[in-house]
Amino acid sequence: MPNYILAIDTSCDDTSAAVTLGRTVLSNVVASQTELHKQYGGVFPTVAKQAHRERIQPVTEIALKRAGVTKDQLAAVAVTQGPGLAPALEVGVDFAKKLASELELPLIPVNHMEGHVLSVLAQPSPKTTGRSNEKMTPPIKLPCLAVVISGGHTEFVLVRQIGQYERIGWTVDDAAGEVLDKFGRMVDLGYPAGPVVEQFAKLGNPHAFRFPLPMTTTGNYLMSFSGLKTAARKKVEELTAARPLTQQQVCDLCASFQFAVFHAITYKLNKFLLNQKTTLDQSVLFGIWLGGGVAANAVLRRMLRKAIEPYGLSLQVPYSKKLCSDNAAMIGVAASFKLERGEHTSALESGERRPRWQIGEA
Repeated sequence: MPNYILAIDTSCDDTSAAVTLGRTVLSNVVASQTELHKQYGGVFPTVAKQAHRERIQPVTEIALKRAGVTKDQLAAVAVTQGPGLAPALEVGVDFAKKLASELELPLIPVNHMEGHVLSVLAQPSPKTTGRSNEKMTPPIKLPCLAVVISGGHTEFVLVRQIGQYERIGWTVDDAAGEVLDKFGRMVDLGYPAGPVVEQFAKLGNPHAFRFPLPMTTTGNYLMSFSGLKTAARKKVEELTAARPLTQQQVCDLCASFQFAVFHAITYKLNKFLLNQKTTLDQSVLFGIWLGGGVAANAVLRRMLRKAIEPYGLSLQVPYSKKLCSDNAAMIGVAASFKLERGEHTSALESGERRPRWQIGEA
């Protein structure tokens, strides 16, 4: 019997449910809360929790219907247990526990970051592509380095085996997506500002303004973006002291700030790869995996490909940009590997939400 998994993600402000079969995504439904939080300029926890409660049942039903799978065909229920916004996680965990108990199915708690890491392994349904799934599922070559860049995380994760992860670098303050969003609000681009920054940057000069490259003297792979945010604020204040920003200045600022953020990431990535090359065999890594909401950014992808080209490495990204942002399909893919390894539990033993759960922790 096929191991269909119903996966649920309520880690932040998107309510998502998906049905997966191994690495194949049969459906992936995401209900956005962007309009609800726009008036607050950010995610308001109690609003997010209430919206999740209202949407999780219909979103789940739609995911099952689109996949053509009934509840009695399911092999397991998977859910994001953390990290994330505690009130939001609570809704998904409680719903999944109740559903798994009612259906007498195993429950698979998944780390949200593992979902982003493994999102590159997801495969589209043959019904969607019209091609044989055998031709679309390449073998997994490990180890790889996963680069996860989102609104809440910026991390380098060494993937030795599926399920065996080591964080080797991360931001010590703001995440890359978070600082891009905050910068966008500085120049009045609304909420969420990050994607708008990318659009304005296309019309700007990335070298029009110079911003500092942070943490260059450290020997580790830690990153920091708060200093870039401060430098940007000072530059905006300087430019607006006499008159409002022109549209071209906004475009140039967006392009320059975006470049600075991505340069900081590629700088630390290059440092890691250079150390790998000098201390270990160059073939120790089989590739770079890119995940997270900011992974959809074309400039970031281009800069990463340029950075890793000298090392003979390729960049692997999710087959759809929808898989970059928070979604349940990546949770289902991660859960499929756990199900194969027998890593599941009963609904009563599954534990509670884990808002600060780091990837690699037990």
